[in-house]
Amino acid sequence: MMALQVAGCALPPLLARRRRRAFRSPRAVASDAAPAAAREEDGKVALGGSGVAVTKVGIGAWSWGDTTYWNEFQWEDRKLKAAKGAFDASIDCGITFFDTAEVYGAGVSISVLKPSLSIRFIKERQQKEQVEVAIATKFAALPWRFGRGSVICALKASLDRLGVSSVELYQLHWPGIWGNEGYLDGLGDAVEQGLVKAVGVSNYSGCCLTFVFL
Repeated sequence: MMALQVAGCALPPLLARRRRRAFRSPRAVASDAAPAAAREEDGKVALGGSGVAVTKVGIGAWSWGDTTYWNEFQWEDRKLKAAKGAFDASIDCGITFFDTAEVYGAGVSISVLKPSLSIRFIKERQQKEQVEVAIATKFAALPWRFGRGSVICALKASLDRLGVSSVELYQLHWPGIWGNEGYLDGLGDAVEQGLVKAVGVSNYSGCCLTFVFL
């Protein structure tokens, strides 16, 4: 489940300091300040305050290829066809926003990550017709990842697996045990380098974060 904005309690000191620094990117605005023009563009809504337009419903791709939590520890042609059918049905219904993450299907080690089935499905569909899709992916706040550089390193590896130069949305998958301020700096770097169009959080409670920088 993608959590683009949460609210309900005071900013933690770390994020309060971050807010006073005003975030280096010009896209640092509260999500309820989204440009009106992007909210209903072709039946889409604005992604937070970024101005990026996405379909109102997004499709999560965790189960597409994962065998650790889903698919009874095995992946076969029947399940592949079912996943492809679900993807095509989504496109046919006008849903073009797909959410993935670097840890989906990773098993016990992130080193065994493989290219996303979502991208495979997208490329196959685009060979038949012109389809514009929006992609979201996530940064895993693993205990051994430190500082802003870890965010950019992980993002570039994800982009390489996805076979794209940028994504519409990059999210912190869950709060880190430490180094969260560095992660926020890394998200800012990702926007400034043109690797992402918007940033956000996933699996955060209202007491972890009351707004996102986009």
